Amino acid sequence: MTTTKQLSAFVSEIFSSAQGEGVNIGRRQLFVRFCECHRNCLYCDTPVERTESVAIEQEPGSGKFETVPNPLTVRQLLDLLAGLNRPEFAHDDLFITGGEPLLQADFVAVFLPEARKQLDLPVHLETSGDLPEEFAKTVEWIDHVLMDIKLPSVTGEPEAWAMHRDFLDIIEGEGTGATIKLVVGADTSDADLTQAAEIIRTSGSQAAVVLQPMTAASKTSRVPSAGQVLAWQSQMAVALGRSVRVIPQCHKMMGLL
Repeated sequence: MTTTKQLSAFVSEIFSSAQGEGVNIGRRQLFVRFCECHRNCLYCDTPVERTESVAIEQEPGSGKFETVPNPLTVRQLLDLLAGLNRPEFAHDDLFITGGEPLLQADFVAVFLPEARKQLDLPVHLETSGDLPEEFAKTVEWIDHVLMDIKLPSVTGEPEAWAMHRDFLDIIEGEGTGATIKLVVGADTSDADLTQAAEIIRTSGSQAAVVLQPMTAASKTSRVPSAGQVLAWQSQMAVALGRSVRVIPQCHKMMGLL
């Protein structure tokens, strides 16, 4: 049996901020950013490599960080979060992001039940939505999933349609709250959007669907036009028979982490 003491994980950042993506935008959240990602999306500028230390912002918005060595045990991570979960910050949720947190699913599956108990916060997970087996290990302790459906024409990566469908099936089977996010860029193909809509529709998912216009990144500046985004919003809404929202990365507009 794997014990809490034996487990450790690589974490890049811990901080308190307002959520900048999806339908929960603006909620005050306590963030844990895990290292490593199995994806290399063209629009991503988030450092994902393992780091020697964890950066911890003690005063929200200060941009000043203290560091502790990586990796962290479950107990060490809980203690660091307890130190930041101060009443004056009025956190709504614990937000687990990356990288891809589910690459360290064995750790997350032990960490989350303890975090829920000790921090007394709902747990939100941001994920690429293509690691269903790993997700199944953790879903019991997750209140809301911000799940990507990765469009190959935008990511520059291979498709993962079957994995996204399996992931959605777990969300539906567990009754987990969810937002489905599709990052769109100037090169988004109609075929990709049609396939994504079919996966969502046939899964029976009633999760909120968000189109997120790509922000210019170091590897690409192919941001979509307003006309493209509005046309795709209509296309997806008609295909799904319900509302589809357009929400950009608001934290970048406000200079937040």
